[in-house]
Amino acid sequence: MNNSNNNDARNNPDKKTLAIVHLLHPYVKQRIRVGETLGILPRNMYKSNGIIDEVVLEIYEKGLHKELDRDDLRIAMFKEANSQINRVLSSEEWHKDSISTKIILEDELKQLEENFTMDADNDLVMNEDLDDISYHQNDNNRHELPYDDAEEGVRTLLGNGEMKMVQDWNERGALRKLYYKLPLNTSNMVDLYILGKLSFHEIAGILEMDIGEVKKIVSFVKENFRKQLE
Repeated sequence: MNNSNNNDARNNPDKKTLAIVHLLHPYVKQRIRVGETLGILPRNMYKSNGIIDEVVLEIYEKGLHKELDRDDLRIAMFKEANSQINRVLSSEEWHKDSISTKIILEDELKQLEENFTMDADNDLVMNEDLDDISYHQNDNNRHELPYDDAEEGVRTLLGNGEMKMVQDWNERGALRKLYYKLPLNTSNMVDLYILGKLSFHEIAGILEMDIGEVKKIVSFVKENFRKQLE
């Protein structure tokens, strides 16, 4: 009986789409939150439900909910969600309108690398103090990490071995500050990896990037998150 219900959900276009929608919410909600925190989006103007409704509408208009199997539809919906979010960010940040995603990613990777330097112990450290004023936006009412309450996202990013170090509120604050210091498209890759639960191959397809570059960027972020906990 359960197998029959699962097969029905996978094969029925509407049920298949609905089953994927809930996977989009953590990712879309966090991207809105990043936009608000960085001052790109006005607070409380955009909601994840509104963006996801646009994703579903686009999927239905193209007939993808009928044409694609569940895995391919999941990737298509994440790709559309990424496009919708980029449109929102571009509409609020006009100077990115005429710049290709590839150029932005290349510039931000260079910026990410320039934000760190090698110290005497050959450890990567941030060039700027983590107490940068931009990090103190809303510090009084938001001390949590940028992922789920169960810290599944941080566990995925750092690995179980480093989770013991994240219990201290000061360490949690340092990670949150470092996360919001990431270039916009770099944090997007991290969110797709953690909140979207997507593979490097899937992320590369969504962002139209080389899979090696995706691995390089996410690994770079993971390593520097670990360094901040040592």
